[in-house]
Parts: sequence; C-alpha cells; structure tokens
Amino acid sequence: MKLQVIKKDGSREDFNPDKIARVVAAAGLATDQSRELAERITQWFQSQRKTQITTLEIRNKVIEELSKVDRFAANAFTWYEKTKDGD
Repeated sequence: MKLQVIKKDGSREDFNPDKIARVVAAAGLATDQSRELAERITQWFQSQRKTQITTLEIRNKVIEELSKVDRFAANAFTWYEKTKDGD
C-alpha cells in the first residue's frame, strides 16, 4: 500500500520514514534510536488504515514518541518545528 503525506500547502508526497529518522537524529537521538522511532511511526501510520496523513498528524505522533525516548530531543524537535513554521 502506497502511503502519502499531505503537506501544509495541500501538496502530497510519498511517506518517507528516512525523513523522520533524519530529523529526530538532528534533534539528538542516536542513529539506532532514530531508525526505531521512524519504524514505530511507520507502523502507527499503517495501523490507521489510511493511505494519506497530514504532516501535522505525523509531527504530533513524532513528538509523542520522542517524548517517551528522550525529553531533550523532544524539546529540540518541538522548538525546531515551531521556528520552521513561524509560530
């Protein structure tokens, strides 16, 4: 099943768990933890029984999962997301 992400501007792109692994690694997770978290997000997405999901839904789930693993990394990710969006 092809999974797609609906971006903020309404465009769509294929879901890529490597993007999640990269950003959570940049937030401070070790490489193996980053891959595991990205896999958990992928499994969660698949369990939703949807083929499309918004970036906001993914972001919220990443923050939720990241908070369980590393609070510092979760805070860094949240800060980055807020500054990126101009919130």
